[in-house]
Parts: sequence; structure tokens; C-alpha cells
Amino acid sequence: MPLEHALQRRGLFPSPGPWKQPKAVPAVLTQPLGMDMLPRQKHIKTKRKPYQLNVMVVGESGLGKSTFVNTLFYADLKDTLPKVPQDTKTVDITPVHFELEEDGVKLHLCLIDTPGFGDRLNRDQDVHPILEYIDQQYEAYYEAEKHVGFRRIIKDTRVHACLYFISPTGHSMKELDIKTLQELSSKVTVIPVIAKADTMTADEKKAFKKALLEDLALHEIPIYPNAYPDEHREPMDDTLQHVPFAVMGSNEDVQLPGGKTVRGRAYRWGTVEVENPEHCDMAHLRHLLMIECLHELGDIAHHHHYHDYRLRLLQAQGREDILMKCDEEYDSHIEGMTKNLAKEMSEREENMRKQFVDMVQNTEDDLKQREQELQRKREAMMKELEEQQRQIAQLEQDLNDKLKLRAAK
Repeated sequence: MPLEHALQRRGLFPSPGPWKQPKAVPAVLTQPLGMDMLPRQKHIKTKRKPYQLNVMVVGESGLGKSTFVNTLFYADLKDTLPKVPQDTKTVDITPVHFELEEDGVKLHLCLIDTPGFGDRLNRDQDVHPILEYIDQQYEAYYEAEKHVGFRRIIKDTRVHACLYFISPTGHSMKELDIKTLQELSSKVTVIPVIAKADTMTADEKKAFKKALLEDLALHEIPIYPNAYPDEHREPMDDTLQHVPFAVMGSNEDVQLPGGKTVRGRAYRWGTVEVENPEHCDMAHLRHLLMIECLHELGDIAHHHHYHDYRLRLLQAQGREDILMKCDEEYDSHIEGMTKNLAKEMSEREENMRKQFVDMVQNTEDDLKQREQELQRKREAMMKELEEQQRQIAQLEQDLNDKLKLRAAK
């Protein structure tokens, strides 16, 4: 009876899951409760906590990376970056931390420079120290997650974005760029940047961008934001048309003929303005990083690249079927397991029903055979009894006939 009762009510009251809540019943407030202040409270609390942005800068020496960083963040960061000897035999990873504040919002900025990249004749091994550094940050975060006090704030040193500088050759990408981008894009979010945009004309930049996009598509190299669509993100058609970004940097202010002072470079043939969208894509790149996708870069680093690293790590430890994703993937996983379990239970129930029907049918056939056998035995016994009665009646008849003959004599 308990099993039959459970089978009859199966699925009527499903479990909402470990972190889901049952469907709520709407209720009407009779007086203001103050819930409209919750977004403001969330905003104040979020504003008090500094944001973290870890940006890695990769590219050959002489492409103006340090000057570009100063220009991008409106801060003089060049003098604080460590000096690395030019004759170094390996790529030196040098993270430098800054704290930027704007309108009460603090940003902890970590710039990860890679001096020495591409400075040797044999540059095939230059990307290995960079990949090792990225994996070390993932490993540090993974170990912090396993700590007994895992609910404490974990210091995030993972690389959120990698700005990869491409030399303005005007042709297709170099073999070093292709191999490096293939390796980096599998571990971090890569944003390709064309350095020294002031060395090319508008037509040359347009043709070079087209060639780079063709190379990226040919070698299946995912770049941001093209390869990371998000339905919740605001449309960025105006920004996407400038990918890859052609940028330039300048630490000097120049004066235009009208008396206006701008950040740029002065040449004999004219002045190139850093913030002018017609001269370079610095404004579009800054808008992408700081205004549109600053928070999304951290989400992609955590939910995509870090989870891929953790999945590979746990699979290497022998755990094949691992639930690595967050709530949405967990729900789909549980839903799939529930459907499979329901299907399995239905198949088992159908098999049990068939077995029961077969058992009943076999029993009925056995009973019918026994009944037929008993009927045959009864008929045979009845025939034998009738034959005996007939013989007895015949004997009685013969005896009576003999008695009558004897009486007649």
C-alpha cells in the first residue's frame, strides 16, 4: 500500500531544489513598507566595496604599451611601472597595483605587464611564462575556495582581460601573434589592439582590421566582445564596428590652432588627437572597458575561464562527471537527471506491470490446464462408472432370467 500510494502521487508535489523557493502567493500591502529603498541600500553597499580589475598587457617592445596605459586610465602610471633590463632572457611578469577613485567609487586596478615578450629571435617559448602566471592565479583562487573559511572575501588576482598589442604592419598577423592568441584565448578574455594607429591612414587601418578579422576567424580565435554574446547586454553595434581597436597613446598635451589643448601628438603635417574617434579608437576602447563591460569582464573570467580551469583540474584527478557550473547549469543538470529518473521509473513500472501480467497469465494457463486435466479424469471415471453400472445391470438381468427359468421348470 505505501508503494502504491507513492506511485499514485508521484510528481504532484515536486521538490523546488536546494536553493529555489516555491512559487510565492501575491500579497497586497495596506501601508508603505519601505521596500523601494532596497535598490538604494544595495547601491550604497556596493559603492563602499572597491571593484577589482586585473588587466594584462601583452605585446612586443616598442609598441607604446606604457604610454597607452597612461592614456587609457587618465593617470600617470608610467613612472610607477618597474624597469626591466633589456637583455633579459625570459618574459618577466610584473603586476603593479593602483587605486583609482571617481565620484566615491573605488577601483583596484592591477596592471600586469609582460616585458621581454617577443624580444628574442626564437620567440616560441615566450607565451609559456604568461600562461603559467594565469594558471597560478586560477590555482590560488581554487585553493582559497577550498579553505574552511570559504565565505570570507577572496582576493581575486585572476586576469580579467588581456590587451594584446599587434604591430601595425598593414598585412596579416605574424605567426607569433597567431600562436600566442590561440593559447591566450583558451584561458583569458582577449581584446586585440592595433598599436600606433597614427602610423596608418584611415584606409590602411580599415584594410588592416579586415585582414586581422579574417585571420582571427580562420584560426578560430575568440576575441572580446565578438565571441562573448550576452542577451542581457545593451546593444553595442557602434563599438563592435571598431574591433579590433586601433589605438595610440600620448603623455603630452598639444595646442590646436584655435587655442584648444588636447592630448595627442604633433607632427609637421598636423596633430593627431588621442580622444578624437576619427583619429583612433581609444575612446571606443575605454567606453567598452569602463562604461559598458567592466563588470562583465569579471563575470566571464569567473564563470567561463576559471570554471574551465577547475573542470580540467578535477577531471585530471579522476572525477569525470562533475557539476561545475552555477545555479542555471545546476538546474538544467538536475532537471535532466529528474527526467531520466522519471523515465527510468516509468520503464521499471512498465516492466513490473508486464511481469505481473505474464505471471497472472501463466497462472491462469496453469489453472486451465489443471482444470482440463481434472475434467478429463472426471469424464473417464464417469465412463468407467457407467460401464460398471451397465455390467451390474446386465448381471442382475441374467440372474433374474435364470431364476425365472428355474421357477418355470
